[in-house]
Amino acid sequence: MPIHEPSRNPSRSLSVLSLIGFAVLGAPVLTGCSGSGQPREADSSAVAIDPVEAYNERSRQEAIELFRQASHLHENGEFDKALLKYRESIEKDNTLFAAWNNMGQLFMQQSNYADAVASYKVASDLQNTDPRPDYNIGLAYQTIGWGDESYTHFKLSLDRDPNYLPSLRGAVRSAEMLGIGDQRVLEFIRNGQLRENDDQWREYFDRQRFRVEKIIDQST
Repeated sequence: MPIHEPSRNPSRSLSVLSLIGFAVLGAPVLTGCSGSGQPREADSSAVAIDPVEAYNERSRQEAIELFRQASHLHENGEFDKALLKYRESIEKDNTLFAAWNNMGQLFMQQSNYADAVASYKVASDLQNTDPRPDYNIGLAYQTIGWGDESYTHFKLSLDRDPNYLPSLRGAVRSAEMLGIGDQRVLEFIRNGQLRENDDQWREYFDRQRFRVEKIIDQST
């Protein structure tokens, strides 16, 4: 599901959407002019508006509006149109985390894994405490069978949020693909067991715990 609002400050983390449900991002509120509409005398003490800042703010507001249009198209299944709008949005302001993340989702749906990973990497850099972009990168690599790369990015995601369940699932799956089992994998499994509500995933974690504990026992 697409993220709905861009964050005003890309250096701040989101209260996770979880993901790919992930949390709601705050957007600036657009306000109109106040007052009676009567002309006022010029205030000679007023600070002049920096034209560069004014231009950047105007571009950001245009980017947010394009992003909202893209999100609407995305949710209504008009994926090609949504992708174009996301592109237009980041041409206006390339710091919109949610636009990059949502573009990655659309590229994934098209099986365009190269562009999906590239988009998610930008999103990851913009929100360097959010676990979702690296989870998505891990998922892309896992889908094409790149076990090492997928495991690396699931671990990066869990470095940001050790309790992010989608990445716990992904890391354990990638570890199984690679045939590896160590204390860190066992930690992922145990954490997943504590948080998992889906019966099939609980059974999967149980099987993987047995597999990993056996590997650890044989190595000691």
